[in-house]
Parts: sequence; structure tokens; C-alpha cells
Amino acid sequence: MQGVLKKRESRRLLAAVRAAGRMRVTGAQWLLLLTASREDFGSSRSQRARALYEALEQVAAQHAAPAAEQDAAAG
Repeated sequence: MQGVLKKRESRRLLAAVRAAGRMRVTGAQWLLLLTASREDFGSSRSQRARALYEALEQVAAQHAAPAAEQDAAAG
């Protein structure tokens, strides 16, 4: 996974992944992580890349659900 992220154009994404590992993620890094495509993390055959992306999908789903419920309650 890090081979793909070590490319010059992926430096910010790699920094966000490392910050997530340390549990020190900024809002901008969350935005970058949650909007990155699966291919940005590396090969779909990589278990580490797949596990990371699935974890991000779960985080996004958990945070989107309360927002949708609030919108439904307000509307």
C-alpha cells in the first residue's frame, strides 16, 4: 500500500493515513481520506489497502447516518 502512496502526488494522502494511525487526524485530513478513491490507496488485491478503505467507508456511513436523521427530523 505505501508503495503507491509514496508517489510525490500522494504525499498528503500518505500523511493523512499515518496521522490516522496515530489517532491525530485534522479536519482537512479527514476530508482527504473520505474523498479519496479506492485506487488512491493501492491495488485492490492489497489486503491492507482494502482493509483501510473499508474502515473509512464504515466511518463515513456512521457519520452520514446521524446527519440524515437530523435532516429528516428538521424537515
